[in-house]
Amino acid sequence: MNLGGPLNTIASAFNPRHNSLNALRLILAVLVIVSHSWPIGGYGIDPGYGDQDLGDWAVAGFFAISGYLITSSRISARSIGDYLWRRFLRIYPAFFVALVVVAFVIAPVSTLVLGETYNWGSGFSYVVNNAAVMIRQWGIEGTLANAPYPITWNGSAWTLFYEILCYLAAGFLVSFIPRRFLKPAMIAALIVCAIGTIATSSFGVELHAILELTARLGGFFAAGAIVYLYREQIPSHWAVAAGAVAVLVGVVSVGQFQALAGLPVAYLMMYLGSVLPLQKVGSVNDLSYGMYIYAFPVQQFLSLTFPDQQLPLPVFILVSVALTAPFAAASWFLLEKPLHRYRGLFSGRRPAPPLPAAAPQPARQS
Repeated sequence: MNLGGPLNTIASAFNPRHNSLNALRLILAVLVIVSHSWPIGGYGIDPGYGDQDLGDWAVAGFFAISGYLITSSRISARSIGDYLWRRFLRIYPAFFVALVVVAFVIAPVSTLVLGETYNWGSGFSYVVNNAAVMIRQWGIEGTLANAPYPITWNGSAWTLFYEILCYLAAGFLVSFIPRRFLKPAMIAALIVCAIGTIATSSFGVELHAILELTARLGGFFAAGAIVYLYREQIPSHWAVAAGAVAVLVGVVSVGQFQALAGLPVAYLMMYLGSVLPLQKVGSVNDLSYGMYIYAFPVQQFLSLTFPDQQLPLPVFILVSVALTAPFAAASWFLLEKPLHRYRGLFSGRRPAPPLPAAAPQPARQS
């Protein structure tokens, strides 16, 4: 394929320290808020394209970006311990604090608004049962009974368990498989995920829910890892991006987005991360993770405060984003950013001093 001029690859186009991936992740987090506004606010079914709602598309983008960055992170880490520690700091402390905030702040205040009595024991068990990241208790007794979506306080948090499984799988493959076999191993992982997803979605094969969801989400992560491993051979060009869009249209039209969309989604995420002029968004203060883990409970609280669609849908969406942002900012400034100083604890490096507020930071590994 002659694209004209010298070959510009993903490796040469993507600058690890100056890119738009943090902006993309923030956009994806907002898209999840938009998607969830329909069921949480009682406005109907999430909008989407094909058999995937808007939230599914956003989560696919998250996992594809993570596959690229996490593979890079493990390869560059000094040891498996250093890698796992960085991944722990990235995900767990903010997740655990979000559990506590839901159980002992947002949910109790919601019962005050409704004039009900809060079950503190159920709130405590909500934290304990979900502390291992796998969501085992979705709701808190006596809350959300009158909500349009009464199932859970945080319907986004379940994906974090599968994100961690992908972290562990990537860490294992890079650590224990000879480097010359790493590319074939990642391709094999993608194929296995695709086969498992097709088997369950098209042929009625019954797999354990964890295996089914691991295959579904792991395919996007594996695709991102493959794009990273072949970054020096994959062209970065608008024509290839247009081809990826065409492939996406095709796989959606045959109802196989979850099984076959990994590579085009991963390519588009990295291409957009290279060419979009949004490098300054989130380069210093990245609120995307906080937006993701706090949006659902904030929207549940909003739906209880303004029941029966008292707010028009566009207003509900805008207020949801506006109310989630302070929680995300608090998570970043009070927890995530300070903990970044200790990322090198197991790499033999001393904790770095805080950076000046105006100093740019490299794109953070998801």
